[in-house]
Amino acid sequence: MTNSPDERSTHKLSPQRLNNAKRLIYGAIRAKMSGAESFGSHADMYGKVRFKLDGKAIFGRGFIAEGQIGTVSITVRENGTLIVGDDVYMNYGVTVEACHEIRIGNHVLMAPLVSIIDDNRHETEPGAVLYKGPVVIGNNVWLARNVTVIPGASIGDGCVIAANSVVSTEIPPNSFAAGAPARVIRKLELPADWVRT
Repeated sequence: MTNSPDERSTHKLSPQRLNNAKRLIYGAIRAKMSGAESFGSHADMYGKVRFKLDGKAIFGRGFIAEGQIGTVSITVRENGTLIVGDDVYMNYGVTVEACHEIRIGNHVLMAPLVSIIDDNRHETEPGAVLYKGPVVIGNNVWLARNVTVIPGASIGDGCVIAANSVVSTEIPPNSFAAGAPARVIRKLELPADWVRT
């Protein structure tokens, strides 16, 4: 017994749902080809997303990278480690370079042109320290446009870092920080179960 035309039409995917399905399939293929040790489900990557993973990289579920306007670049150097939690969003032009260790929590939003690196790469003067320990970004953090996170930085859960800031030290949880170097401007009042989306 065949379905009537009206019954068949209810089973068609809308153009939006079809497009979403294609993006998830493409994201799954990109995730598989990235070279990551593990990559969670529901990856959504479109535009230019470049992986150069010579070290250990682990990505959680729901990773989104939007490289339509500018390339999203994720690099893990040999012996380096990058751990990315669930539901992390990277807008265009984001660069992440793990020479040693970078840990990014769950529900982290990165606006365009955010840069994260854990090694200074070059001495500012003879004997200058290049590596100051892991760069850690907590859960439920929003890094606004053009934020730079440099070696020695640690950003607590629930923080918002204002546009054009440079984070070089520890920012305590639930803080709004701004400046170069970034300093806490005020405490944020966040419900315990509230998540940035």
